Amino acid sequence: MKSNKKELLSKIDYAILKATTTAEEILKGADATREYGFATLCVFPKFIKVARTLLPQEKVCTVVGFPLSPSPLEVKLAELYRCCEDGAGEIDVVVDLGAVKSGDWESVERELKELREAAPDRVLKLIIECCYLSDEEKRTVCMLAAENGWDFVKTSTGYGTYGATPCDVELLSECTGGLLKVKAAGGIKSLEQVEKFLKAGADRIGTSSAIEIAKELLFSR
Repeated sequence: MKSNKKELLSKIDYAILKATTTAEEILKGADATREYGFATLCVFPKFIKVARTLLPQEKVCTVVGFPLSPSPLEVKLAELYRCCEDGAGEIDVVVDLGAVKSGDWESVERELKELREAAPDRVLKLIIECCYLSDEEKRTVCMLAAENGWDFVKTSTGYGTYGATPCDVELLSECTGGLLKVKAAGGIKSLEQVEKFLKAGADRIGTSSAIEIAKELLFSR
């Protein structure tokens, strides 16, 4: 595999987050993650241990407060602790959207601070669900995430009114000022889209179409 192709595949989080997901699908996804060299396999918390039978900690990603984030902080913390105990190396957490929309920045900051402190040795990505936020709200969330030591901001869950857009990726890249990395996710299904988002400033791509994209990259060029 040429180095540039390998590098591109290493920026993809292969997401298997369907309501009907089975353990067998997770094992197949873990095999594909190893075969193609994806950054991580992203699974629901109940499947972390399944994924870990084939993948090391740093290759397993999971989600907290997903996809709507209505949970109290105490519940998110319990979820986070369990995900760490089960062996996830990266954790994508949905921001408290209600607090953001009501302008309760004190609550947002407290949540970000306590979640970060609860998992100091894990890669934390904050899903800000851009489709629901104004540009100013996006900037403020990014600032708070940076100030509280998060690793990434992520565009979308894939369950909102729209997913990732190049404009949002550019905005997040600009407002984080290099302090945070950016993950584009939601509706990304082709190699062309992956390349477009990386060019816009994304450091990581989340997609359920990772295998199809890998095959497109490896076998059509």
